[in-house]
Amino acid sequence: MKPTKYALPLLLVVIVAVLAVGSASPAFSYRSWDTGCTDCHTSFTGDESTKPGNVWPEDKHVVHRSAMMDQDVPDSCGACHDQIGDDPLLNSSAGTAELPGLGCMGCHGVDPTPGTENNLWGAGLRLHHANANVGGDGNGLECVTCHPVDPLPMPEDILPAYYGLPTINVLDPCNPGGTENWTSDGLGLDNDGDLDYDADDSACTSIFADGFESDDTSAWSSTVP
Repeated sequence: MKPTKYALPLLLVVIVAVLAVGSASPAFSYRSWDTGCTDCHTSFTGDESTKPGNVWPEDKHVVHRSAMMDQDVPDSCGACHDQIGDDPLLNSSAGTAELPGLGCMGCHGVDPTPGTENNLWGAGLRLHHANANVGGDGNGLECVTCHPVDPLPMPEDILPAYYGLPTINVLDPCNPGGTENWTSDGLGLDNDGDLDYDADDSACTSIFADGFESDDTSAWSSTVP
């Protein structure tokens, strides 16, 4: 059959469309709390999480703004929100005088390639969900469909961008003294996604500035110099 005069232009349109889709930069599959996190962690204004089954002392929003950070700072809402009352974005916010506008990734992600433009923040968070077998497809690989070339997450002891900055009361991803834990399970975050928490992670073996191991007191001294 002889092709019609419309066949070639139509074919070109299809080819261009396929190329455009194939070359598009990866997009965030979950852009905000309400578009993904609620399935397992329930409402941000609730005090329970279906998974991992922990309980918060108050609703998550109150704990985040009044315990994890100093809510008395005039622009403190900008740490997580673009505008007061909106659904927090995972990787963007208005920022504050003290904090860049990183949204949830300010505490739940580490930049794997500092100084470069990328959308790879949160590699450890995604790996945690994959290793914990969490995903809409039932095998924990849902994140991989949008992040097939995720970098190896930074080690557990690397501070997320917000940790330790003024107005932030979360200090150390290795969670000494429970400074990263705010729920009933007694654990902080699995920042690098390997399912080892806090001091159980090999990167957190030495938790003191002088390098002594948490379970090694042989080099300690009671003598005041």
